[in-house]
Amino acid sequence: MRKLILILFPLLMQGQDARIGNWKDYLSYHSASYISESNNKVFCVASGGLFYVDKQDNTINRISKITGLSDVDVNQVAYSKELDITIVLYKNCNIDLLKTNEIINISDIKRKEITGNKKINNITIKDNIAYLSCSFGLVLVDLQKEEIKDTYYVGDDLSLYEINGCALLEDSIITATSEGLFYANLNSQNLSDYNSWGIITGYENEETYDNIIYGNNTIYGDYSHEIISISYNKSTLVKTKFDRVEINKDDGVSLELTHSKFENILYALYDDDDIIWVADSINGLLKFVDYEYQQSFVPEGPVRDDIYSLEFEENKLYLSHGGHSNFGLNSLINDGVSIKDNYDGWENNDYWDLGNARDILEVAVLNGTEYYASWYHGIPEMKNGWVTTHGFANTNGVLDTVYYSNNRIRVSDLKFDPQGNLWGLSSEVKHPLFVKTKDNEWYSFSMNQDIIDLFFDDLLIDVWGQKWGVIGRGGGLFVYNDNNTISNASDDQFNILSTNIGDGNLPSQQVYSIAEDLDNTIWVGTDKGIAVFYNPSSVFSGYEFDAQQILIQEGDYGQYLLSQERVKCIAIDGANRKWIGTEKSGVFLLSEDGASQVLHFTYENSPLFSNNIIDITINHNNGEVFIGTSKGLLSFRSDATEGKIVQSKTQVFPNPVRETYFGPIAINGLVTNANIKITDSHGTLVFEDYAKGGQAIWNGNNKNNERASSGVYLVFSVDENGAEKMISKILFIK
Repeated sequence: MRKLILILFPLLMQGQDARIGNWKDYLSYHSASYISESNNKVFCVASGGLFYVDKQDNTINRISKITGLSDVDVNQVAYSKELDITIVLYKNCNIDLLKTNEIINISDIKRKEITGNKKINNITIKDNIAYLSCSFGLVLVDLQKEEIKDTYYVGDDLSLYEINGCALLEDSIITATSEGLFYANLNSQNLSDYNSWGIITGYENEETYDNIIYGNNTIYGDYSHEIISISYNKSTLVKTKFDRVEINKDDGVSLELTHSKFENILYALYDDDDIIWVADSINGLLKFVDYEYQQSFVPEGPVRDDIYSLEFEENKLYLSHGGHSNFGLNSLINDGVSIKDNYDGWENNDYWDLGNARDILEVAVLNGTEYYASWYHGIPEMKNGWVTTHGFANTNGVLDTVYYSNNRIRVSDLKFDPQGNLWGLSSEVKHPLFVKTKDNEWYSFSMNQDIIDLFFDDLLIDVWGQKWGVIGRGGGLFVYNDNNTISNASDDQFNILSTNIGDGNLPSQQVYSIAEDLDNTIWVGTDKGIAVFYNPSSVFSGYEFDAQQILIQEGDYGQYLLSQERVKCIAIDGANRKWIGTEKSGVFLLSEDGASQVLHFTYENSPLFSNNIIDITINHNNGEVFIGTSKGLLSFRSDATEGKIVQSKTQVFPNPVRETYFGPIAINGLVTNANIKITDSHGTLVFEDYAKGGQAIWNGNNKNNERASSGVYLVFSVDENGAEKMISKILFIK
C-alpha cells in the first residue's frame, strides 16, 4: 500500500504562514548526521528532521511532516540522478520518494510484521533500483515503478543475518553482514534463497563491517571503531572520524581535514563540485571549499528537541530542556532553555549562561527578569544579561538542599502572583513551598513532618491566592493558603487532596497537570482522565469542594471524560476551551465545559510528530498553540485569542482577501466574547457571530452561504447595550 501526497515539491520548501488552522514546526537542526547530494541541492539529516542547502544561493530550506513528509525521524537520504528522485528513509522503515511535483510514500517495510529488530542500515542505488540494507535482509525498491521489487535473504537454516551495507559491481553483489562478507551473482535466478549466497573467506573473522561501498574497481569497507562513516564520489574516498576527515583520491593524493568546528563528526561527502560537506552532531552542516572552511548551515530553531516544559511569557516562548527520572535522579542536561522572541528568532541560555545550573525545568518572567527553576542548582535569575544564583546561602536557608546532600537544591516550578511575589516548590526538604516577595524577602512553609521524601512538580496560584501543587510519584495534590499574610504563618491552612471522598475525590493520585480556567475552576489531569474542582474556594471549608469527573455520552453508554488517558498537560485558550495533551492519544480540544470535543489531533491524522504530548502553552495575542511532543515542538494557529477589557485597535487578516484565498478571515483584538456584525457598504448584514475570546472568524460567505461579492465590508462590534461601533474594514476581491 502506498500513499500519494499531491503537494508541489517547490511549495514544500517555502515559509510557513500563520493563518488560522495552519501548522508550523520549531525543530532543532544543530545535530547533523547524514548528507546526500542531488543535482543542485545538498540534503542534510539532522536531529529535528531534514533540510537542504540550495547550492546556487546557499539558502536553507526545511522539510518536515508539516511541509509534506509522511513521517518523522529521518535516518538517511539518497538521490537517483537518472530519475531525479530523492529517497527519504525513516528510522521506523517508512520510505518517501520526493519527486518534482509529488511525494510518494512506500510503507510496506514499516507495516511488515518482522520478528526481532527492524531497521534500514544503508542504501545503495543502481539502475533505478534502490538496495536497502536491512536488519532482516536486502530490500529492493523499484524507483521507476515506485514499489517494492524483491527481498533477498542472507543466512543459514538457523537464522538470517543483518545486512549493514552492500556494494554493487557489474554482475555481482557483495553484502556486509553480521557474520562476514557474502556475495552473489546478480543474474542468479533466485537471490531470495539464502543458499544463492556464498561467503567471502578471509573476512569472516574481521570485525563486523558497518558499511561497504564500491569505487575505482575496489571494495571499501569500514570496520574500525575509529571510522564513523565512509563515502565515495568523483574518484574520492572520504573516511569520517569523530574529529577529522580523511580524503583519499584514486590518483594517490591523500590529506587530512581538521577544524575547530569539528566536535563530533558523523558523516562527510565530497560532492560533484569538489566541495566537502561535513555533518557534525554539535555544529550542524559545514561547508569547505578548496579544503578551507566557508560556512555552517543550521536552520533556526531550539538548541534541542527534548522538552520538559513550555511557557509563553511577555511575548517570548521559553522551551526548557532539563529533566529528571521518575526517581528524582538528575538528567544532568546543560542545554538550559531555548527562547524564541517573536521578532528576533531563537537564542539559548545554557549551563554557562545560568551560573552552571543544570536541569532547567521551568521559567517565570516578570518585567523582563527571568527566573529559572533548576533541579540541581536552585534558582538562576537573569536580568539584563547578568545572572544571580539563589541558593541556600543567599536566601537565609529558605532554598534548602536535599536532606542527603549539601549541594543539590531541587526546584521544580516557579510562578508569580498578581502582587509580584515569586512562589516556588522544592523537593526532598522540610519546607517545600517558598516565596521571594517583591521586597526581596524570602520565606518558606512547612506542611507536615512526613514530606521530606516527597517530590513536587507543577505549581498553580488560583484567583483566591491559594497555592496548588502536584505531588510526584502518586502523591496527589496539596493546597496551601497563607491568607495573604506571607510573614505570619499562624493563620495558614494546608490540605493534601487524595482519592478519598471529602478529601478531594480525585480519580487517581497520579497527577500530572493542573490549570485554572476563565471561570476560576481548577482542572486536574491524572492517569485516569480529568477531574474538575468547581468550588476551589471551598477547599478549606469542607463544603462541596470535592473534584468531579465529567460524564460524556459514548454510544449507548456514559463514561468519564478521557478516563482511559494519561493527561500530561492542560492549557486554557481565550475562549475558555481546554487543550488537553495525552501520553498516547495526541491532543484534544474540548469545549468550555469539557462535554464536547472540538478537535482531536493525532500523529495519524495531523502533522503531530508524536502522540506523546509533553506540554502545551498558548500565545493568547494571536491564538498560536505551541505543542511540545516527545519528538519536538510544533504549533497550530487556533481561532481563539484572549479578549480585551476595552475595545481598542483591531486587526483583520488576511486583508485584503484576494480571489485565490478561501480560508478563514480573522478579526482579532476584540473585547471578550464580543458580538460581531459584518455588513456590505449598503448596510446589508452578511455575517454575525460571537468572538471566541478576543477573535471572531468569518468564512467569507454571506447569509445565503454564497461567496461574498467584491467590495468593502464594514466590521461592527456590538456592546452589551446593543450599541454598534465600526471597528474595521475588509477589502474583498472575488
